[in-house]
Amino acid sequence: MERIFLLVLLLLPAHVFCQYWLTREDPYFFAGIGVDLRNATFGGTVNPQAYDGTFNLGYRNENFSIIAYYETFSAIEYESMGINPGYVFRPGKMLIPVADLSLSFIRRPWKIFPSLALNSRLEFHFSRFFVHLRGEYRWRTDYDFFQVSVYGGISYKFGFPK
Repeated sequence: MERIFLLVLLLLPAHVFCQYWLTREDPYFFAGIGVDLRNATFGGTVNPQAYDGTFNLGYRNENFSIIAYYETFSAIEYESMGINPGYVFRPGKMLIPVADLSLSFIRRPWKIFPSLALNSRLEFHFSRFFVHLRGEYRWRTDYDFFQVSVYGGISYKFGFPK
């Protein structure tokens, strides 16, 4: 297992920098779903294993990305919704890193709180969809601490120009 991990680690830079361009670099919309991988596999800091899902709609135009999202986590009565404006570092490639800022609200049964997060996404693109892995560093204003989360998901692209 260690040898396989080392091989993947050594080949990752070659895969990142030596990719061909996708045939489409047009602006597009996308809709996606995701899940908090840590909560689904190990559980969180205050809960056992549970479903923490996200639903999002977004728009991509070369180096600009914007996402509107909704997250639901019924195990701890948590909902979050917001927008994520972001910067796309290598538009048109298959493996695309994206950095964005999440401006959001956390809704708890007793109150609604503003929230702020820094996100980094790594997206692997196919012609009509992409899979992503997203790391999030969120200021949880409902409990006044910073939380690190890792999400995985899939998105479908649509709305290409004719």
